[in-house]
Amino acid sequence: MPELSRRNALILGGLGITGTAVGATGFFANQRLCSPSSLATTSGNALVEPTELRSVNGALAVALESSPQQVTIAGRDVQALSYNGGVPGPTLRVRAGETLSVSLRNGLSDPSNLHVHGLHVSPENNSDNVFVTIAAGDSFDYQYELPANHPPGVYWYHPHHHGFVADQVFGGLYGAIIVDDPDPIPVDRERVLVISDITFDSAGNIPTATPMDTMSGREGELVLVNGQLTPRLDARPGQQERWRIINACVSRYLRLRLDGQQLTLIGIDSGR
Repeated sequence: MPELSRRNALILGGLGITGTAVGATGFFANQRLCSPSSLATTSGNALVEPTELRSVNGALAVALESSPQQVTIAGRDVQALSYNGGVPGPTLRVRAGETLSVSLRNGLSDPSNLHVHGLHVSPENNSDNVFVTIAAGDSFDYQYELPANHPPGVYWYHPHHHGFVADQVFGGLYGAIIVDDPDPIPVDRERVLVISDITFDSAGNIPTATPMDTMSGREGELVLVNGQLTPRLDARPGQQERWRIINACVSRYLRLRLDGQQLTLIGIDSGR
């Protein structure tokens, strides 16, 4: 497993995933963070991880609802898009050979669907079929059969209906999927870190994308970790942690860094 120097840092492309093992204290810095001028914000609260749903007896059945919700981001009550009332949505944790069933209700005003980004599952029928259209107010039942040799690692889910993907992901519709290791890597603790960006106007609403945003890609004014602005992460000196990092930004590239710490890259989009 190659070690990451400070010079090489950890670079993630837009809509990417990675796994990293790190030694103890410190946190990462994003490559570019615009100062929000339209919304007073607060930061520095303790890091909170998304709710986790685990498989039992070889299966995980989940009910998801995508809908506009009032949520608290950076200390302000704002209007965003959400799975089950949270930004990010719940983390789904399964193992190779298991069945993941998702009943998705579309509470948006536009059509939507679901894509399980990176999972080695069928792209047909009611599996990872991005051509499924779930009209506003309708529901659809997905079933994903993970093969017995499915690689462990970090994956994620988000809408993938053509013409609406960018706005729905930018608005807050994303969540992590973890496929557990058959033999766990020995670490002191594990964290799920979903990085995203978003913009709010003075009223706490997400402004409509401009034509330039649509053409060149939209980068939000706030860069969030698990829906939080620059959260505080506490760790004990000398401990080793495993970080499962997802870049859920629509267009932003990230450079992640831990000054004075040693990082070991153990996985990327394509697996270990």
